[in-house]
Amino acid sequence: SRYYTLDEFDTVYGGLTGSYEGIGVMIEKEGDYVVIISVFPDSPAEEAGLMPGDKIVTVDGESVEDLTAVEVSNLIRGPADTYVSVGYIRDGVPGVNVISVKRLPIEVLPGYYEVRGEIGYIKLERFDENAPAFINRALMEMDRNNVTKLILDMRDNPGGLVSETIQIARRLVPTGLITRLDYKSERQRDVEYYSYQHNPRYNIAVLVNGRSASAAEILAGAIQESKAGKLVGTRTFGKGVFQTLVPILKPEAYNRYRLLFGIKEVDAYELMYTYSIYPMDSEIQGWVLMTTGVYTTPSGKVIDGNGLEPDVPVEDPVPVKGIDIRSIQKLRKVSKPRLGQKSADVLNAEKILTLLGYDIDTPDTLLDQKTFEAIKAFQKAKGGGAYGRLDFTTQDWLNEELNRLIIEYDTQYSKALELLTSAEETVEEGE
Repeated sequence: SRYYTLDEFDTVYGGLTGSYEGIGVMIEKEGDYVVIISVFPDSPAEEAGLMPGDKIVTVDGESVEDLTAVEVSNLIRGPADTYVSVGYIRDGVPGVNVISVKRLPIEVLPGYYEVRGEIGYIKLERFDENAPAFINRALMEMDRNNVTKLILDMRDNPGGLVSETIQIARRLVPTGLITRLDYKSERQRDVEYYSYQHNPRYNIAVLVNGRSASAAEILAGAIQESKAGKLVGTRTFGKGVFQTLVPILKPEAYNRYRLLFGIKEVDAYELMYTYSIYPMDSEIQGWVLMTTGVYTTPSGKVIDGNGLEPDVPVEDPVPVKGIDIRSIQKLRKVSKPRLGQKSADVLNAEKILTLLGYDIDTPDTLLDQKTFEAIKAFQKAKGGGAYGRLDFTTQDWLNEELNRLIIEYDTQYSKALELLTSAEETVEEGE
């Protein structure tokens, strides 16, 4: 169990609503530092030049050395149209860099998707309130393109909301049990969730690894055991328990309800279910996250501490020239960066060019002289005008190269692609 103040609760679980006010970064505590794990596209943080891997050392001039990631997040977040000063250190760059970043409303996208020829690729990073709508949009795009073979990438997905997971499973899993929530308390009724999808149209390869956990394992287990698809990658994390958030009443509210109903133990949920009393926000002083039960796969298997074993084991991809192929995003064609300009697209272009063998300094968001010369050389090799600007044609070329590099270096992805392609060939031979 863990207790959260109201501010901590908003910080930790506000992200599951899919939006908040801040600068657009995800952070984690790694050793002595709070580190930026990801920077959201088109966010104030991206505009300011913050990058994954940056270590935050100060916020508004105050050291955050001894603070948790939640505490640092509370300092960085704030009302839209206000500013926060962030001091950070970056590997390979001397000293502490300090920038002022404007806070804005941030919509947290739970992933991204695209059609890659006859294969649909969906990267699902978390199960927040936006996730079902995101999956619906992705599947509509697949349907428009007559795509029925999907790679669902849930590597590094830590989970999220069970209710949203069930909505997604009902789009992908055939009729039958999805999961069962087995509560420890005998006062709580166990819950079974079912799919009613008679003829799922998708053949799915699910990418998983040791950081695929919780809700991601619920969905992956349901897909695996229903034969809707196969799991490719490494054994999942093995978080087979689920938590419930319980509101904690202020002492005066507790005493009031205790006397009103003549009970010694006051559970805020019990007030709702038994007495139809819904405590007001002003009566709640915080929340407790409590592990309240275990979930099972459709076959009844409890995976806590064990995880899911992939149908096709494939080791995690290893970095090449210091670059994790999974960290590279496609260039978005929203701007045409030139010498001296910063952009997330520059960062991704530099990573692609590095893997292609061009001479680049450590990839960052700045189109410096070395990157400029590398782009010119790449443009010349493609038979285009060699002038060093990251124009849309060059971005298209780089995206084509990225597709090839993913197949070459992401061994889990390439195995999933092989499975889906060979399945199609088997059907054709049978016909």
